[in-house]
Amino acid sequence: MEKRFTLDQLEETAQDLLKAFPTQRIFLFYGKMGVGKTTFIKVLTRTLGVEGTVSSPTFSLVNEYKTGQNQSVFHFDFYRINKETEAFDMGVEEY
Repeated sequence: MEKRFTLDQLEETAQDLLKAFPTQRIFLFYGKMGVGKTTFIKVLTRTLGVEGTVSSPTFSLVNEYKTGQNQSVFHFDFYRINKETEAFDMGVEEY
């Protein structure tokens, strides 16, 4: 059964995710457009210490954010990627 969250649970959920994976920091979110992936990622990046504006990289494919400790957080959107090779062509492995 699918678990659903309310907006007021997102911060706690982001904290729980980061606690569960303290060193593994590559997360993949899959869902239809408009289900709240970017909304959750905004909370997740804020929890990581990102202070700037976080938006969906639908057209740029990747956005880079910096935390207060100057660590990079990369936010990819592969919605417009049709083949795995396209992700490699854009340099996904270099990130």
